[in-house]
Amino acid sequence: MNTVLLIWIFLRIVMSVNGEDKKMNSLETKLFSASITCQPKYKAAEHIKCSFTLTNKDTRAYSVLTSNTPLRAESPLGLHVTRDGTKLEFRGIMQKREYPIPRDFQIINGGKSLSKAIDLSSGYDTTKPGMYTVAVDTYLEYVEGSVQPPTGNPEIQTKLVHLSSPPAKFQVVL
Repeated sequence: MNTVLLIWIFLRIVMSVNGEDKKMNSLETKLFSASITCQPKYKAAEHIKCSFTLTNKDTRAYSVLTSNTPLRAESPLGLHVTRDGTKLEFRGIMQKREYPIPRDFQIINGGKSLSKAIDLSSGYDTTKPGMYTVAVDTYLEYVEGSVQPPTGNPEIQTKLVHLSSPPAKFQVVL
């Protein structure tokens, strides 16, 4: 996650120097939207299950890399979670990533969405009572269309956009 953040910061600096940051910002708001929904109240002993939705707002299909998003199979990444206003640290499974391969991507057709149930308890300490907020805050790597196995160079060339969502709020009680 830190590597992706550093790459993003570097790209933003380069793009702002070249005057391309406005173009990137308009892309961010046009291609994808994200949302998270949770029940309003949970008991401290239960798993906090929410729903994550990623929508392709364009007419073209895009393949998105799931490894740094809530769409990944393990503990959800790419979230900003707080309890009573204090940021919670991610404590889920982190994985070292090689070059992504085609099966690491999911395709989203134009105007369609992908949804996935996520268990916040698998990545964050949600056992204490309090008011929680969760929002998407990550960098989404994508390619237009479906991902083809690369020839020669093993690296799939992706584009990068910031992905965020409005916060979802819920309460954990004893």
